[in-house]
Amino acid sequence: MAQTQGVSLTYRYLRVGIVSMVLALFAALALQISADRASAGPGEEWWLASISTYFYTPVQNILVGVTVVVGLCLIAIKGRDGEDVLLNFAGMMAFLAGVVPTPLRPDACAGEPYCLEVPERVANNVGALLIAGLAVLVLATWPRRRHLVRRDGWDLWATWAVWAVVAGWHLAWPTSFLGWAHYVAAVLLFLCLIAVAWVNGRDVAVTSGPDERTRGLSPDRYRRTYRVVAVAMLAVLIVGLGVHFGFRASGWALPPQTLFTVEALLLLLFAVFWVLQTIEFWEIGLPAKARTAE
Repeated sequence: MAQTQGVSLTYRYLRVGIVSMVLALFAALALQISADRASAGPGEEWWLASISTYFYTPVQNILVGVTVVVGLCLIAIKGRDGEDVLLNFAGMMAFLAGVVPTPLRPDACAGEPYCLEVPERVANNVGALLIAGLAVLVLATWPRRRHLVRRDGWDLWATWAVWAVVAGWHLAWPTSFLGWAHYVAAVLLFLCLIAVAWVNGRDVAVTSGPDERTRGLSPDRYRRTYRVVAVAMLAVLIVGLGVHFGFRASGWALPPQTLFTVEALLLLLFAVFWVLQTIEFWEIGLPAKARTAE
């Protein structure tokens, strides 16, 4: 019983950590936007077009730190079979989206300290992540090496494939990587999180025995809410991508703060989902299927 309670506490702290990191990011953004508005002159821009662009402001440390911490927590949290792979991939994409910023024009922030030597920093940070990721993959694969020739080793192959694609893209086409890696990683991150929310909305066996209980809503209401969150996140993502590429194809200027609004809505919906997860699994730590798969 003590061991079970310890496991529950560990996952509880991981989930609380994710929620607190998202809150820290919104707080940093609010403080920076308020400061920029107070110091802006007439007609000067004080609200940047996207959350990602705040990498080039004093928010940078919090933005990168939050994505790295959230990515690590997502990887550490155990999920159901397919959900666990989605959480791992989401964590990997969070790392990438955090250390590779959205690209800016060379003259967009010339001379600003947060804009200097971005290619060099990306090369260093991504290289470090690839080296660390390779070591982790070797350690994770070795105990399951026999699974590589069986069907249940598909997750290992998929993880190695993601690592190889990122490494190959970064090394062979660094300019393309610098220009597109952030966008690709961010979209894949949110797609994985949408799928995780949907998986939680479909699981009818969260507990494994009569002595276990979840907090907050009833299991059925949790499932319905998770499905609503998943559909809402998917709708926001599709509409955001459609507006972005539609305006680019038409040659029109994107309305101000469109991307900021899309990113903020996705993060808020993700936060809602994770707060509900934290409450639901407060006592039991993991859903029954995840514990069975351990």
